[in-house]
Amino acid sequence: MDVFISYAREDRAHAEHIAHGLSALGLEPFWDTDIPPGQTWADYIEAKLAACKAAIVLWSAHSVKSQWVREEARIARDRSQLIPVLLDQVQPPFGFGEVQAADLTGWTGDYNDPRWVRFSQAVQNVAARAPNPRAAPLHSTTPTPQPAAQAYGAGAAHNESASSPIGYIQNCLRLYADGRGRARRAEYGWFILFYVAVLLTLATIDAMVFGFNYEGTPNYVVTWLVLGLLPAAVSAASRRLHDLNLSGWLAIVTVIPYLGWLAILALIFAPSKDAANAYGPNPKASAAV
Repeated sequence: MDVFISYAREDRAHAEHIAHGLSALGLEPFWDTDIPPGQTWADYIEAKLAACKAAIVLWSAHSVKSQWVREEARIARDRSQLIPVLLDQVQPPFGFGEVQAADLTGWTGDYNDPRWVRFSQAVQNVAARAPNPRAAPLHSTTPTPQPAAQAYGAGAAHNESASSPIGYIQNCLRLYADGRGRARRAEYGWFILFYVAVLLTLATIDAMVFGFNYEGTPNYVVTWLVLGLLPAAVSAASRRLHDLNLSGWLAIVTVIPYLGWLAILALIFAPSKDAANAYGPNPKASAAV
């Protein structure tokens, strides 16, 4: 998990929109506070905070009065992970004003808004340079607030781990059940290459172990396991279509025999749309395809 988002329940819609925007940039946000059965709220939230690289606190007229949001903000501040955001024209609670806040007051959800671009770049920057969160203690005896200039620098550091072939494949597998956001062509291309490699490996195993049928093709036994990757492939195609500002429902074409491979090739080579669109910000960020 890259980013923990703390918010009051009245601001859930804002938190969800911010989470989707960060997901489209390759970050993994935690914002849904449904507690699994058998766990207490405090233990569950502390574990999530301990595992994150950065913690976003959404200050609003509601959250400044929330004891839980204040406590989560205190833990994030003490671990130098705090990235405050103003949703309303409010003063952060006492003790949290020393860290510069991103101003998203009146933000309509436009991922092309310069305020969102600056904020999302800052989050990427903090998450990219953060050390292993499990190596740092959850509670610090000496608070070390992160300087404003460090949290909101002029440029964003590109998240190399999320922009590597393995990172692309992991992202497609992680987001397969969502289907929202955008996927750049490099991400989709590497996942399709991974899909084909798995398919050929399983087919080779079938040919070597189970032999060939009378038509001269392998007896497919374990090859059918590749169907487990099909939902992820369709979801990745849907996000690739979003990157082209097209409906994700068109991804169904990729599973049509023969025609599907032509559609897949078209999605791999179609250039991305540089600007933000209705499906999220440009996933290329500061990197080139």
